[in-house]
Amino acid sequence: MTGARAQGPAAAARGVCAALLAWIALAAALPAAERAPGHAAIASAHPLATAAGREILAKGGNAFDAAVAVAAALAVVEPSASGLGGGGFFLLHRARDGLDVMIDAREKAPGAATRDMFLDKAGDPVPRLSTDSALAAGIPGEVAGLGWIARKYGHLPLAADLQPAIRLAREGFPMYRRLQASVGFKLQALKDQAEAARVFLHDGAPPELGFIIKQPELAETLSLIAREGSDAFYKGAFAHRLVEGVRGLGGIWSEADLAAYRALERAPIVGQYRGARIVSASPPASGGIALLDALRDLAAQRDDLAGVYLETATEANVPYYSAHGYQVVGEMYPLGVKFWRMFQAKRS
Repeated sequence: MTGARAQGPAAAARGVCAALLAWIALAAALPAAERAPGHAAIASAHPLATAAGREILAKGGNAFDAAVAVAAALAVVEPSASGLGGGGFFLLHRARDGLDVMIDAREKAPGAATRDMFLDKAGDPVPRLSTDSALAAGIPGEVAGLGWIARKYGHLPLAADLQPAIRLAREGFPMYRRLQASVGFKLQALKDQAEAARVFLHDGAPPELGFIIKQPELAETLSLIAREGSDAFYKGAFAHRLVEGVRGLGGIWSEADLAAYRALERAPIVGQYRGARIVSASPPASGGIALLDALRDLAAQRDDLAGVYLETATEANVPYYSAHGYQVVGEMYPLGVKFWRMFQAKRS
């Protein structure tokens, strides 16, 4: 990974894609019996998050419980890229009945968002306003997604799945190089917020490697969710505090926005590559379409134009986003599959 980073993000991305494609090709070549899982396997962006998943499996949780534990732990140990204030997509497979489903817990625009909110009076974009301000903050979806997965697919209660993350937040974890670099990159922004500086800075600078990062307030928030469920994040006293905090920094959240948030289930997109069935994220995620298209190109290079094709596709509802990143209408439009079919027709 160090070498990939030294070559830049594009090189790193190419390396990840190459590894993924190689794995898919290898899986396609194996007999079905050899592809069947025999043991649990967990991969995450931090070893402590991976350990959280293993801990939950050892306590009788299933793969979905482990996924919740890993995601919650990443919210603690990877604050530069994960967190309860964000959102995302979860692609699930249930072995007993073959169910494939995507949980859409993406952030949503506040109800007060407008098309031109990041423009000045002349109609030009205001630098950094859409990327580095409270006005750019969407309504978080991660907590709703974790609650949904634990409730519908897990074996253990959400409270059990969150225990490793609560412990990590309370007891702390050692500063590591990647986080140290991220703190340095955002140093001024952290200095501008006293509470953030108290947690992530040491004497006004990025902490040295090995410095223990403790987040007692995050531990309290996770404990609240564990006791009262994910709704405690979106309604009541805690939601009121969230709105006050965001508005105090110039954001436009409302308690109604938080109370209205719902995680959604969507059918994933499914394709084929050299005999392997590829299941990936459907719109509004872009990665699934990009992956299947990359495999299509790879198949074409092998003179196998039929190697990749869209097997099934959901009439996915895709939020309409303005050019500046916010969903600006309440309705949802079935654009994802239409885009895919148009794109494939154009390329054929």
